[in-house]
Amino acid sequence: MKKTVIDYLNFCLAGVFVVLVILYGITLVNKKEFNKLSWSVKIISVEPNSTDEKSGMLKILDAVFINTFNQSENRLDFNSPKLIISKKGSDSAYSWSQDDLLPDSLSIKYYSVEEKKFYQLHTKLPLEKMESSLKNKTLGANLRVEILPKGKISLKIEPSGSKNVESAVIGNFQAKEFPGTLKMLVYRKYSGDEYNDFPSLKGVSEYSDLLTQKYSWLAKIETENAEKISEISAYAFDDKSMKTDDETFEEVKLRNLPNRFLIDWGNTQKYGSNYSFDSQEILDAFKDLNQVKGNEPIVITFKVFKNAFPKAEISKAGITIPLKDVYPDLPTKYAN
Repeated sequence: MKKTVIDYLNFCLAGVFVVLVILYGITLVNKKEFNKLSWSVKIISVEPNSTDEKSGMLKILDAVFINTFNQSENRLDFNSPKLIISKKGSDSAYSWSQDDLLPDSLSIKYYSVEEKKFYQLHTKLPLEKMESSLKNKTLGANLRVEILPKGKISLKIEPSGSKNVESAVIGNFQAKEFPGTLKMLVYRKYSGDEYNDFPSLKGVSEYSDLLTQKYSWLAKIETENAEKISEISAYAFDDKSMKTDDETFEEVKLRNLPNRFLIDWGNTQKYGSNYSFDSQEILDAFKDLNQVKGNEPIVITFKVFKNAFPKAEISKAGITIPLKDVYPDLPTKYAN
């Protein structure tokens, strides 16, 4: 049968289509599109020999996972905590899953709160080892950065969603100390502005003391007309709750320094007051009173009023130090 012009045109178009498909495939290969997978990051602190629930506390200053092939950078999620505690790995900084090439480089800076030292690590990562450790890339991968004492860092990888699968160790690294500053620890950025969470704090050492030192203390609450206290809550300077199931704060216990107290009281009409301490002031007060001889505990006394600002003071063995409220506010009157 004699071929028509349309037949030749269709043949040419088919050839062009095949060439385009081949070129597209070559482009995907050159861009390593087939190597991309869904992966996420978790950074934890590991303190293997400690029973203290707040041991191994770290402040993550920066963490960047880089692939130099396509110049991609993956940083910690905006909502990720930067201050993390070991708690056997349950507390972590993180980056959510994304579809991209696995990183071949890591840059991380952090502060060891207990050691009072700044560390940094800039290193290449064994990319081929990471890729070969994943038998099924369609499952994705979880990268796990474990930070140990004295600047030791371990990188592990495991398939996403896998249970009872031991993480593959990709590499062990040694971070180096560097001279950091207090500003690195106390400032945070939000909507393009910088905020100082501890404006009165004097130095790096005080930052660590504020978060880690413990003292034997209790709290007393005085209300108008001796009205009943219904709830007492407190938070430490790491923003973690200090309240346990059997916690009353009216019993002597070895505790971290409190950042703020929330007090609810009242018989028929219920009220609520908040009291936030100045970081340097309460740290100095505890240190000074701890030097006072005697077995008496340190006592924080609150006086709450229905129509006035609450007051607080700290005392031991007859020595009393008034404490200011950095965010003074009148009590909340709850609806009955």
